Amino acid sequence: MKQEHPMALRKGDKANYETLLRAAKSGDLALISAIRKADGAKVALVCAVNRDNKDYQFVPLAVMVEGNPYEAFEDPTTE
Repeated sequence: MKQEHPMALRKGDKANYETLLRAAKSGDLALISAIRKADGAKVALVCAVNRDNKDYQFVPLAVMVEGNPYEAFEDPTTE
């Protein structure tokens, strides 16, 4: 069944995307391994890096897709 109107992006998604773009432009991105609390799976996170003198804070923005992304996701505008 074809969906006429795909779901709108959430405000938080847009804000995280803008943060990702700024971090990429300034070279403040990191790929970090982590454990997902929900199921204990090992995952890779894309994080923005906040620097405060010698201290660093890693802000998770996205989880890298596990497996084949073409099999995991579907375009909401196609059947």
